[in-house]
Order: sequence, then structure tokens, then C-alpha cells
Amino acid sequence: MNFWSIINIILNFTTLINSITTIFICLFIFLLVIIFHRQTLTVPLLLACHTCLTLLISSIILTSMVTSSLFGFFGITMQQHGNTKWCYWRGFLIHGVLCALYDSYILQATYRLLRVVFYRQRILHTFPLYCLVIFMESLFSLISISPVFIRGDIIYLSSEYYCQTPFTNILAIIYIAIRLFLLPILLIAIIYICLFNHIRQTSLLSNRYRHRSKHNRRDLIVIRRLLLMLTILILLGFPSIIFLIIFIFTGHLILLTYRIGWLSVSFSLVFLAYMLIQLTTPLRKTMRSFFRRETL
Repeated sequence: MNFWSIINIILNFTTLINSITTIFICLFIFLLVIIFHRQTLTVPLLLACHTCLTLLISSIILTSMVTSSLFGFFGITMQQHGNTKWCYWRGFLIHGVLCALYDSYILQATYRLLRVVFYRQRILHTFPLYCLVIFMESLFSLISISPVFIRGDIIYLSSEYYCQTPFTNILAIIYIAIRLFLLPILLIAIIYICLFNHIRQTSLLSNRYRHRSKHNRRDLIVIRRLLLMLTILILLGFPSIIFLIIFIFTGHLILLTYRIGWLSVSFSLVFLAYMLIQLTTPLRKTMRSFFRRETL
């Protein structure tokens, strides 16, 4: 086994550990919701559960992909890990579910904007409405990323032992990057600006609005953290951007491009799972009380 094979295995194992860690964090979140909040499930908790579910599915799919890659490197041949229909669907679903994951943060930001600006319109804050919106958002995420599947941009990478859109397909990769990362960040930034302007304007009005100022500023802080969090995720994907630029100008694809790319994604999933607890007040309080009880 040569040096590069060892590096590949280390990178894949690290990605696998991160993915499994995310799975356990997500299962723990669902456990907290089922035990402590099943009778009082609110819209913020519903949106958090939606994000958690997309995190869980993304981690499971990534675990399957990395397992296929590890089996391939160790020379273990299994039909389900080869060039099969499931391989292509898995390559599509990893992009589609990640798209739904980032779009779920748009929903969280939108909910907080509506809660501040249209706080008297109760219908905009109802549980059934957001159940419908979550379904439509998930469906739209899959449909919007489907062109790469329909066009046949997802192929089997014999060097990686799984299917995905290759970095050599520049147009498809740019489309995925814009749809997956850039669009959610732009929309959340617009929501943040709208909410910031609304809070600044209402603070100049009569005292009857001031009793909501603390509540509104808390929502503004949450959206700011969402924006900062997604920006950090882009920075985590910076190595892949560098590899893509190198390929565009030199025509040479770095050997570790795919492994480092998915390693960055796996770190992002762990980070998002942790931040989901920190950004959702009921989950954060429940987790603290849970561990405090365990230490007594």
C-alpha cells in the first residue's frame, strides 16, 4: 500500500467518523423532542426537526458513499457498491438532500421575519401551514437539483467507487454550487436586511412598539447567526473551490479533490448538527437540563 492510498483511507475514515457522529447527534435531538416536547411541538421545533431530518439523511447517504469508497480501496467487491442504479440515485440524493438542508435555514429565517413583521397575522405562524411549506420546500429542492440527474451529469467515478457529478463537468458543478450554497446565503442575507430595517424603523415609532423590541432583536440575532453559519460553511468548502480553479486554469484535477471535498462536507454536517441545538432555544434548554440531571 503506497503513501497516497494511506492518505485516501485516512481521509475517508475521518469523513466516516464525522458522518456517524452527525447521525448520533441527530438521533439524540429527535430523542429529546420525543421525550420532552412531543406534547408541545411548536413551529420553531418543527423547523428544527426538519433541518435535523435532512442532516440525518445527508449523513446516512454520505456514510454509504464513503463505505463504498473504503471497500473499493480495500479491494472488497460488493454489488450494491458498484456501478448500479442505486449508485446514481445516491449521487443525486446527496445533492438533493443537501439542497433541502440549506433551504431549511431559509425557512427558519422566513419564519422569524414573518413573526416580527406580520406578528398579528396568526395564520402565518400556524403549525399546519409550516408542515405544508416544509413538504413543498423539500420537493422543490429535489426538483431544482434534478437537471444534473436528467442530463446524465452524475457518473460512476471508478477511482472513487461511487457516483457523483465530476469536477471536470464545470457547468454542472457551478450550477450545483450556486443552487446549493449561493442562493440560500443571498436569500437569508436579504431577509436579514429586511428584518434589520423593519426593527430600526419601528424603534423610532411610538412606545406601543417597544414592548416587542427585545423579542424582535432576538429574532434578528438568530438570523444573523444563520447567515454567519452558512458563510462559515462556504469557507469550509474553500479547498474544493481552489481545486476547481486549478482544474479550470491547468486542466489537471488534484488527486485528493473528491476526498477532501466530502471531508469538508462531513465537518459541515457535524457543525450544523451542533449549531442546530444552539440556535433552537427549547432544544438548548432541554439539553442543558438533561445533562444537568445526568450529573446529579
